[in-house]
Amino acid sequence: MRYYSLPVQHRKNLTARCGFLALMLLLLGAVNGLAADPGKNTITAVSSMQSGDTLNITIKGTTPPTYTVYELFKPARIVVDIAETTLAPNAAITLPEKSGISLATSAITDTTPPLTRFTFTLKKSRSFSVVQKTNNIAITLNMEKQQTKAAAPSRAGDGVASEINDIKVLTTPNETKVQLLANGNVSSYSYDVLDAKGNTPPRLYIDVNNVTGDTLIKEQKVGTSLAGIRVAKRGSGLRFVFDSSKSTLFPFQVSPLKNGVEIRIQETAKSDELSELIQRKQTIEKQLPEVDPLQLRAEAVNAQSVADSMRDAFNFSGYNKERITVDFYKIDLHNVFRLLREVSKTNIVVDESVSGSLTLALNDVPWDFALDIILNLKDLQKEERFNTIVILPKNKEFSWPERAEDNLSFETDETVTEQEAILIQQQMHIPKTVVAAKKFISRAQRFEKREEFETAAQQYELGLEKWPDNAKLANKISSLYLVQLRQNSKALFFAQKALRADPTLTGASLNAAIASANMQEVKKAQQYFDQSVQSKKPLKEALLSYAVFSEEQQRYPEALKLLKKYNTLYGENLDSMIAKARILDKSGNHADAGAEYKKILLSGYRIAPDLKKYIQGRIALSQPM
Repeated sequence: MRYYSLPVQHRKNLTARCGFLALMLLLLGAVNGLAADPGKNTITAVSSMQSGDTLNITIKGTTPPTYTVYELFKPARIVVDIAETTLAPNAAITLPEKSGISLATSAITDTTPPLTRFTFTLKKSRSFSVVQKTNNIAITLNMEKQQTKAAAPSRAGDGVASEINDIKVLTTPNETKVQLLANGNVSSYSYDVLDAKGNTPPRLYIDVNNVTGDTLIKEQKVGTSLAGIRVAKRGSGLRFVFDSSKSTLFPFQVSPLKNGVEIRIQETAKSDELSELIQRKQTIEKQLPEVDPLQLRAEAVNAQSVADSMRDAFNFSGYNKERITVDFYKIDLHNVFRLLREVSKTNIVVDESVSGSLTLALNDVPWDFALDIILNLKDLQKEERFNTIVILPKNKEFSWPERAEDNLSFETDETVTEQEAILIQQQMHIPKTVVAAKKFISRAQRFEKREEFETAAQQYELGLEKWPDNAKLANKISSLYLVQLRQNSKALFFAQKALRADPTLTGASLNAAIASANMQEVKKAQQYFDQSVQSKKPLKEALLSYAVFSEEQQRYPEALKLLKKYNTLYGENLDSMIAKARILDKSGNHADAGAEYKKILLSGYRIAPDLKKYIQGRIALSQPM
């Protein structure tokens, strides 16, 4: 996870409708194969081979696939959607009978592009990983039974723990020790590890059964080989996730305590790799505790101004509506939307062609996030205006009614007529290449609105070929690759194109800086960040992003200087105050950091409970002994 979440456009036309985290909605899984060719593909076989506690399933195709993988629950399922693909009539499907895994295939024809869906139903949820191997998709499932570790024997008077009330972290140069402290004997827990996948680091997770943890900070940073600890409810217990700060998992040992569990992590020499300094898609507040510990929320696209989008990115991905917890099991879609209407107090109109049922379990999420998940799962779209949401299939168009103005009459205005004639003459002299480019741009905008970002990018690129000196268009393409498609090299390429056409386009400089930082090209990122703040009044997003970048390189004075300039130009806000307090804390100036944390509590800003608890803890630590 990196800190550089969104590029910014200063101009209103061709702005990126950014939101934080919409990689095409992954409910609880991961997406792969974004760049594959959408050529015709035929699945010839689904084979499997078990080796010890690992089951390897291979979906064999004839061309490199474009696919999405995600996980569903109740029952546990792994779903693989492959675009532009057919299943050969004689395809051989072999799965071990004793594995308890069944496979159902179906054709999804009402999407663009059409999909072939492979649904693997499991007896229970299992950790898995997915990789593409030439024309094949390889799924590796961990079939090992979780090893439940017995806690230390109960002594007289000891009770079984019902709550874990503290996470104690002790660090030395050679070891990081984490203690999960409970109000009694932890009688049942298990642990497992997950390999790195995409932008997700390798992790150790520990499931503790039949306990609560309402007073725990949901996420805390550690900063050793252990990057941080996250906590979330899981069934009747808690899951503790330990993220590695490196590309490999740290050596560890898990053992019981009298009242809890202890994890000992062996430390190695601290790497100076930039990957330890710049975390992908991390916002300023993510260095402090967040409400969403397992990062299982989708990234959604919000139609907002660029400034609003950036501000949302530094908060909670643009989803800030009232939170709900739902557990739907084969519930009729119309009843689902009625429930959301009651919660949101928003008018919801559902097209009569929408039908079907839904099974979905979500815990403590904003209702608009839940709505976007449902729309994505059911191939629906929404149109929103005037406190009204219209829900309809993705392949159907909707036009809002316009006010009738038949009762108005107009008289010919010679001045207006003359102006229109001049405008027509000007349009007649527009180069044919520009006219052709605008057609591609118009198509791209329609695809982008439907969240078909790859197709939108292709159409924008065709437009740029016809109109190569359009700096804003090149920067629009850069934003799309950076924010929606997560392709940093292409984002940098088109940002550089934009800067060659217009060196003063500071939004393109910021795009180039973020893309370079994401690719760990520090010197190049530094140059582009410098360029992005050269104007008399730099973009506020450029100042904040540059401050975070400088902070992660431990250039604390420079980071504070950028924040000071930000506050001078735009005034203090919660983001800049938190950033300043955190930087003072990191630089060892705990007294001033404590004063800044107090200032945040007294500012009147609405602060998440976890963040507030963290700040209070930092204030306590800053007090002289």
